[in-house]
Amino acid sequence: MPDNDAFALQKSGFNAFLFAEVGIEQNGSTLTLLSTLARLGKDPWAQAAEWARMPKAAMLDGLTQSIARMPLGPGALADARATAGRLAMLLPSQTGPAGQAAARTIGGMKMPEWVPVIIFCVVIGLAIVAGTFAAPTTTTTTVMPAATPTVLPAAPSTLMPAAPSMESRQ
Repeated sequence: MPDNDAFALQKSGFNAFLFAEVGIEQNGSTLTLLSTLARLGKDPWAQAAEWARMPKAAMLDGLTQSIARMPLGPGALADARATAGRLAMLLPSQTGPAGQAAARTIGGMKMPEWVPVIIFCVVIGLAIVAGTFAAPTTTTTTVMPAATPTVLPAAPSTLMPAAPSMESRQ
């Protein structure tokens, strides 16, 4: 994972260069160098840093080729070299203080110390919330044994006297 600073854009010495207008697209919208490089699949800040380290002629050739690959109007494509020259004046050189500051924004960024703490707190908070909703609800039910009929012996006074037997009558 690259070592990036979430606030590097504010500190970048390449902003004037990258946000400069390249031309007008065929659909009428303005195209910046940042959009041009992104459409070509290049990291705009890394590409700007690479161009800043190159000799001017090589940098102009690379910038002109990038501009020529965009869907610009015919006049803008014909002036791609002149546009590259205009943009090159906005690119800080690596020898001056602006170039050194720009180079530090690309490679030497550290993540702020508070970011891991915030991430940890959010993860713990989400775990607590998830645990609250995922905990099984406990219901207590009391199971009573099934009722069985109880047969009580009858009291002796309620018993019927036995009928005299035939033998006793004789």
